[in-house]
Amino acid sequence: MFLVIFRKTFVLYFFNVLVSLAQVSDNGPSIELGTTTFPIERPFAISVIIPNSETRATVHFPDIDGFTKKGILTSTTSSEVAGENVVSQVITQNYQARAPGRFRLPPFKITVNDKTVESEGAILVVQPAAGTQNVAGSQLTTKDITPNGAAFLSLRTSKNTIFSGEGVAMTLSFFVADNYPYVLNFVALDRQLQVITKKIRPTNAWEENLPINDLKPIPVTIKGKKFREFRLYQSVFFPLSNQSLRIPSVSLQLARPRPVIGPPSPKTDMVTFANKPVQVTVKLLPKHPLRGRVPVGEFRLEESLERQHMAIGKSVRYAFTIAGEGNIATLSAPTLLNPNAELDIFPPEERHTINHNGHQITGQKTFTYFLVPHQNGSLPLANRFQWIYFDPKKARYDTLLPQFRLQVGGGDVAASGKDVSATNVAGINGEAPLVVASGNSLYAGIETMDSTQQSIPVSALIRAVANVLIIIMLLGMIVVFIRK
Repeated sequence: MFLVIFRKTFVLYFFNVLVSLAQVSDNGPSIELGTTTFPIERPFAISVIIPNSETRATVHFPDIDGFTKKGILTSTTSSEVAGENVVSQVITQNYQARAPGRFRLPPFKITVNDKTVESEGAILVVQPAAGTQNVAGSQLTTKDITPNGAAFLSLRTSKNTIFSGEGVAMTLSFFVADNYPYVLNFVALDRQLQVITKKIRPTNAWEENLPINDLKPIPVTIKGKKFREFRLYQSVFFPLSNQSLRIPSVSLQLARPRPVIGPPSPKTDMVTFANKPVQVTVKLLPKHPLRGRVPVGEFRLEESLERQHMAIGKSVRYAFTIAGEGNIATLSAPTLLNPNAELDIFPPEERHTINHNGHQITGQKTFTYFLVPHQNGSLPLANRFQWIYFDPKKARYDTLLPQFRLQVGGGDVAASGKDVSATNVAGINGEAPLVVASGNSLYAGIETMDSTQQSIPVSALIRAVANVLIIIMLLGMIVVFIRK
């Protein structure tokens, strides 16, 4: 009898483990590989998706034979779920092929926040460039850098003159020539960078920093001479005033233990490298009633409407998306115009995505509204929403206005769920638009849902089967003990 009880207890323990595995959240980090067949001009990408993460994780990507790492892109997506702000991140490492051919990416593992995710790898097919164009592999011609010897420290900005609120990228790099006659080693780099970044960060400016997790040399060509670049710091700054940005000279110490050719040195020398000061002129925006209170950048409007025809008193979702280049995180909601009783506009749900490639900040910010009309007729949304900004490229103010109109009452309102306006917001495969699925209402858009296609997740099926088996085992144990 004890053997029977032990056997049943062991089986019960096994199914408990099965249930615990089945109930593991599917919201852990994951790896996505880019297109595996591509021309040599296009980089290959490995992306790590980290859901529900507000801090930028340190990710070490694998090396690929025949490829050179060409920079890390960080994308941040923020959404509001059940009244709480949920932030997810996508960290992408780009790889540039040195030559056409067929390459193997072996299976690899990446550790993110103490969690290890695996990839099976892939076969990468790099197609040759069209025509007779000769791609120089990993060689990058750098025109905006003036070499200061065979090894030097450089602090450069993407622009010399900007408007107040316009972004400017700042990059701190150490360059060493391929034929430099000494070996150089970084010493206490973290501590030195803490001191350096405090000096070069402009005051009264919004910073979007790109973390550098992999300090590896990047082959570049400067004035016809081959160098290796070590990027130490990259950020994009948005000045909040019209004061010019003055970045002082900073210094970096490296150890020089021995020459490459010749007898070894008896001791290790410490060599100091310093950059030249940099200044970025910040111009005041042109006169305008909203000067200093409008965003600065190059933006466009991407709007979507759940449906265009509707009845009085019915709610409809409208998404006002601002996309482009600029300080995406601080973009404000569009201005509401002509408030009246014929249309109720509820406060928006906000969601934004930020892409940082080291030289510019791009992305989009979406404001999703619920609209409830109370009057029949045609209601142009351009009379209700507007978003004013300053375009630094055109050096003028501009306004984003909606193009949609609400058709309230009249016609066949019952068929509003299949209105032609849905083609403006649906995907190419006929899928429902993202904005339709991102609201907080339980019943919004229910008339457009297809109940004939129901998919059951594998994890949910495993949980259901495991729970049933556990209940059966518990009942069996109760029967055994009662009979005893």
